[in-house]
Amino acid sequence: MTKEVIFDSSFLMAVAERPTAWKADIVDAVGGFEPVLLQPVRAELQRLSSRGGKRALAARVALEMARGFRTGESGDGRPDDEIVSAALQAGAAVATADAALASTLRRLHVQVITLKSGRAVVL
Repeated sequence: MTKEVIFDSSFLMAVAERPTAWKADIVDAVGGFEPVLLQPVRAELQRLSSRGGKRALAARVALEMARGFRTGESGDGRPDDEIVSAALQAGAAVATADAALASTLRRLHVQVITLKSGRAVVL
């Protein structure tokens, strides 16, 4: 069975800055998965990519990495709120490097994938 994994900008940008075998790690952790990028997250990455500096470069690389991801259904609220809502509605896991978002998701019993020591792991 394929599990949906919703990606947060923090996870994608962290991987863009420090490449890892995150896809293989996620497959090892949850099995086959379908990567999903919500429109508010894509918009956030596009906004960040239009600025200068290292974060803009990381956002551009993150957008390129997410090119083949399915665009998930969501409202037009804040990215974190939309991620929480979509994950609960779809029973999806969430890949994030944002500690506050991860904590919220765990309290709601949503499976969280994060980065630890250069590897993607399930919390």
